[in-house]
Formats: sequence, C-alpha cells, structure tokens
Amino acid sequence: SARGVPGRRHDPGVSEVRAEERLRDEDEGVPRRLGLGALAQDAAIYGGVRVFLKSLAFLLVPLYARFLTPAEFGVLELVLAFTAFVDVFINLSGVLARFYFDKDDTRWRKQAITLFFLIESVYPAVLIGALILFSDRLAGAVTGEAVYASLIVIALVDLYLTNIIDIPMALCRLRRKPWTFAFYALSRGLTQVILAVLLVAVWQFGVKGILVASLVSAGVVFVVSLREYVRDLVRNVDWGVGREMLSFGWPLVVGAFAFYALNLADRFFIRHYHGLADNGLYGVAFRYSQVVLVGVFAFRMGWPQWHYSWLDSERHPEMVARGANWFAAGIGFLVVFVSAWILPLFHLIMPAKYWDATVAVAPLCLAAMATGAYAVTGVGLNVTKRVRLIPVIALVAGGAAVGLYFLLIPPFSFVGAAWATVSALWLMALLVGIVSQRIYPVPWDRRRLPLAIVATFGLALAALAVDAWVPFSVSLPLRVGITAAYPAALLLGGFLTAAERSRLRGLGRRRY
Repeated sequence: SARGVPGRRHDPGVSEVRAEERLRDEDEGVPRRLGLGALAQDAAIYGGVRVFLKSLAFLLVPLYARFLTPAEFGVLELVLAFTAFVDVFINLSGVLARFYFDKDDTRWRKQAITLFFLIESVYPAVLIGALILFSDRLAGAVTGEAVYASLIVIALVDLYLTNIIDIPMALCRLRRKPWTFAFYALSRGLTQVILAVLLVAVWQFGVKGILVASLVSAGVVFVVSLREYVRDLVRNVDWGVGREMLSFGWPLVVGAFAFYALNLADRFFIRHYHGLADNGLYGVAFRYSQVVLVGVFAFRMGWPQWHYSWLDSERHPEMVARGANWFAAGIGFLVVFVSAWILPLFHLIMPAKYWDATVAVAPLCLAAMATGAYAVTGVGLNVTKRVRLIPVIALVAGGAAVGLYFLLIPPFSFVGAAWATVSALWLMALLVGIVSQRIYPVPWDRRRLPLAIVATFGLALAALAVDAWVPFSVSLPLRVGITAAYPAALLLGGFLTAAERSRLRGLGRRRY
C-alpha cells in the first residue's frame, strides 16, 4: 500500500529517472515512465531510513530485555496486537494511492486528498473515542488485567495520530519526495528512541514508557507534517467521489481483517494456551524478523508509483514481472542472512532467557516475504479495481490461519504460531496470484522467480537445522556457507540474463 504527499511541485528527479532504463526506443518520450533504477532508488531511500530506525529499535530490544520480563513483553505484544486490530477498521491507505493517479490534474488530486483526509480523520475519531470509554473492560479482555487500561488508552490515541500522519507520509511517496519522507520518519523515530531510553532505562516506566514515547513522537510529527497537505485541502468536493473511495476501500478493510488473523491474532492464542512469557518470546522473535519486513516495506513504498507509471503502456505487465524477479532475489537474501545469523546475534546481545525465541525468527522472516509477494501478485486486482475479490480470498487464508493456530499452537506454542503464519500468508499470496492472473495476465518468469523462492526456503530451513543440531561453537563456518550459498545458487541457476551480466560487468569496469 502506498501513502501520499502534499502540493504538487516540479520534481526534476522524475525527468532524470525517466531515462534510466529505455528498453525500447519508443519509451524515450513517455513522461514519468520509471525504470527499475527508479524502483531501486526509492526503495533504497525509504529502506535506508527504515533500516537506520530499525537498527536503533533493534538496539533497544536488548535494553528492554534487561528492564522487562518476558511476561511484560507479552503484555506489550497484546496491547499492540489490539491496536493493530482497531487499525484494520480505519486504515484505508491504498485508497489514496489508487485515486491519486486516476487523473494527472492538480484540482482532482486536491479533491482526492481532501476526501481522504475527511474519511481518515472523522470516522476513526468516533470509533477510537468510543473504545477509550470502555478501556477498563477492553484491558481485562485483552491482557487479563483491567489495571492495564491506561496502556490501552495511550496506544489508541497514538493510533489515531499515526493514522493522520500516514496522509503526508503517503503523499511524499506518491509525489516521489523521498527525502522529505525521510525527514518526517527520522523526526519520529529519533524522538521515540530517545524518549524510550529515558522512560524505560532511566525513569523505569516499563511498558508504559515505551507506549508514551511512541505517542509523543507521533504528536511531534503530526505538527511538523501539517504543511504537507493543509494547503491541498479544499472546501468544495464531489461527495460522489467520496462514495467511490469508500466503495473501493471497504473490501480492503475486510481483507485487512483477514490479514490481522494471519499476522497478529496468534498472540491471543499463545496467551491462552501458554501464557504471557511465551507471548513475550514470540514478540522478541517478531521484532528481529522485521529486518526482512523493513526490506519488504521499502519495496512496497516504491512499488505502487513505479508500476503505476507504466500503467498506460503495453509493457506494464512485463515490468511487473521484472520487478517481481528482483523483489524475490533481494528479499530472499535478507531472509537467508537473518535466519543464518540470528542465534549468534542473540548470544551476543540478548539475555539467555530470550535465546529460545530464535527458533521462530526464520519462519517469521519467510512470512514477511509473503506479505511482499502478496503485493506483487495482486497487482492485477488493483489495476482493474477488482479489489472486492480480495476479501473472499483473504477470508479463506484467514480461516486457514485460525485453523492452523488451533492445530499448531497448543503443542508447539509460539513456534507453531510462526509456521501457521508462514503457511497462511503464502497461501494468500498464491490464491491472490491465481485470481489476479485470470483478470490481468502477467508474464511471470517461470525460471527465475521459482529459483529465488526455492533457494530462500531451502537455505532458511538449513539455518534452522544448524541451530538445532550443530554445536554453536563450531557452527560459524556453516553459517558463512549458508549465506554465500544464496547468491551462488542464483548465479549457477542462471538467474541473471546475458544482458544483466553484461551490464554488471560494465559497471564494474567503470568503477575501476
């Protein structure tokens, strides 16, 4: 899903990037038609920001581990899972991206921004306000203790502000203003990290300190980013377009609900069957699997504006297929790298009581990859505005996830939850791909794409086998071998075309 940017301004980077990849002569004069270099550039900037912020966040996890028990981590996971459930019903970020590109007209885009702002500010305020009134009961239902009501309130207010902040952040991506996006993201991230250290490590506010740090940082960016869209808000709008937006958006809500079952409902199953401590271990594993999720988000931030730039071209399906190849290759390497090295990292920076969490990291990394695969395979449904098909597919996958939770979590705890999530998310990506392909055929590469996916799964499983059966003291050479095996498998399997190999050799010669 993409999210927006403010008033329209001339961006010289667009015209420069347009010429980055001219595969055919007739493409040279087409405006805003972006090559793979543009996708890589956007993903690198967005991803670089997220990598930096997540690096700080990852450094905070060992700090939290020294001040929070696994059970307290479990409470934090449940509160965040509950707010994510509420977010399902108020987050319509994909709507703005789709309608923003309907017309290359300033007045149309201002109207789309205004209508989206109204949708995303009024209704969420009513829903979240009502939930705050019942925070005591909600805390009891979510965590088992009404004493945590204040945590629910803080998290809900944070969610509302974050929902509004998503508008300028989305506009930055849609208008290809990555450095402005980076400024807002860094403003929030650095504020949150500094406050979290003070509130948790110095003043020892525990879980409440983590949530307050997030809320205050959201407030800071809410104020700073107002300039990105306030001047785009207009008084006169076509409410018919607003109804069309809602009609486009409600299936996304249903689909997001199913995604919630796929991604976060497992926390409540773990708490029910195995308690808060196991939930805390699962939360720690999830945080380190976000190394892969950062890469996926970086790709998804650049993906909509990149492939939509080819929408009026006959080559749009071809470019989607090419983008999919490089997504699988890049994210696949991240999955293998994290899977191979997570246990040594935990031995280095985490207390021993958290080491058992590492066994869930590899499957959660594979699950993160699946969320990106879903965005790629579902292009046809978004392009043709056939998103009403997504809820049906998502509910099937969500039902499969819940069934797997009942099957795997009682005997295997959070490890079973991780593998249930992997299975359900890849089922979702596969089903969406099958349906989308019938509506909007894409010439997927039947050699390169499976090669990258199979190599990813095989080497992630190899890393788990090393963790389970090889003594840690002698496992480092094997981990190096697993990491190196991924690019070797792609090269030996013929992932790079002759033209791509020639281009890489040319880059190497110019460099030296």
